Amino acid sequence: MWLIDSFSLYLYALKYVALALAVVILISGLDDLFIDLAYWTRRLWRAITVYSRHQRFEPGILHKLDEKPLAIMVPAWQEHGVIGNMAELAASTLDYENYHIFVGTYPNDAQTQREVEQVQARFPNVHKVVCVRPGPTSKADCLNNVLDAIFQFEQRAGLKFEGFILHDSEDVISKSELRVFNLLVGRKDLIQVPVYPLPRKWYEFTGGHYVDEFAEMHGKDVVVREALAGQVPSAGVGTCFSRRAIEVLLQEGDGIAFDIQSLTEDYDIGFRLKARGLSEIFARVPADAPADKTTLMQLGRSRRTASTVAVREYFPNTFSTAVRQKSRWIIGIVYQGFRTHGWTGSGVMNYFLWRDRK
Repeated sequence: MWLIDSFSLYLYALKYVALALAVVILISGLDDLFIDLAYWTRRLWRAITVYSRHQRFEPGILHKLDEKPLAIMVPAWQEHGVIGNMAELAASTLDYENYHIFVGTYPNDAQTQREVEQVQARFPNVHKVVCVRPGPTSKADCLNNVLDAIFQFEQRAGLKFEGFILHDSEDVISKSELRVFNLLVGRKDLIQVPVYPLPRKWYEFTGGHYVDEFAEMHGKDVVVREALAGQVPSAGVGTCFSRRAIEVLLQEGDGIAFDIQSLTEDYDIGFRLKARGLSEIFARVPADAPADKTTLMQLGRSRRTASTVAVREYFPNTFSTAVRQKSRWIIGIVYQGFRTHGWTGSGVMNYFLWRDRK
């Protein structure tokens, strides 16, 4: 009899657990439905009102502007075998002239330094930076070292960069990206272009789930977030900061722009700049060349949308590396984010903070 009683008690408890989960799933589903409705309502409204009176943006405008000096910052710890190709491609294929690439390396990572030196010998706009402390340190610490080296370079070269761009060693940069930043920097203080993971084979589910996640996030969620709250979270890559934004970050951090205590310093910066009244934008700009059939099938959109200037890269494809990355995101965004930013005086901003933490 005790076995039957125990099993009955288990089923009774399971019923209420299932009911509680059903309520949570319903609330979360309504939340996602609201974002969907906001996105499609905005898109329909703009099609009826904005694009009926104004011509859509044409990429040819990007080539008519004078080129502002831009600096690309790339932190690199044990990135040998990757960083050399990335730096070479960035230095040789970007459709822009007035830019410099600064790669942050470590004194105890000779292989990465050697690869950067080889590219530096061929391209005068590629510069190796050696961090003060041995690696590994945080990405924020490396970026602070890179930023200090950029300011020293400015003094020697007699120039001032107007945009500071974040990238990682595995990024495939769109050749038109710097022209987009050139158009917007100065008018906007944080500019984020979409990030789209490179596609995996159908059976690579760990790496493949990032494709779904970023398609949802950078195809819809951030678009609605910018429209309703005026705030854009940096993705850590494909982000351009204006000089004014960097100066504000340095002032807030007593000479240190990137918070070395934060596991998600890029996410943190978007809120810091918004709190200071600086402007942010999520820039979805079509590239010069229309998307090919393969890209069109991958993104499932119109040729114009599929040719968006974006960062492409491979994300972790093993369970352990994906868990390590997602754990860093969760701790940085949910726990550190709540401790640092708490809640704001804006109901709309609090709604998106709640979505982040959910």
